[in-house]
Amino acid sequence: MSEGRTVPTIIDDNFMVCTDCLMIIANDDASGLAYSLGEEEAEAREREIREAIAEIQREEGQIAVGDSDRDEEFTSRPCACCGMRLAGPRHHCVILGSGRER
Repeated sequence: MSEGRTVPTIIDDNFMVCTDCLMIIANDDASGLAYSLGEEEAEAREREIREAIAEIQREEGQIAVGDSDRDEEFTSRPCACCGMRLAGPRHHCVILGSGRER
């Protein structure tokens, strides 16, 4: 390992996101939004999600896909990323922050 390299640490291990947010977090791809929304709605939803992700990454840390064994099949809990309150699946993600230097 090179000296002075920062090791990321998990600062939030219970960051549960909706399927829309997961697509963008995992693959930087929002094309799936067009399957359930019209073109204008899909573009607006993508903007909303990307703005939420940018804000979280600015204020807290990098969002990364977590452990799929911790996904929730159905919940009414809002998405931790975009705040959507529509009940449905939530996917486990983590927020990584700067840890100690190596």
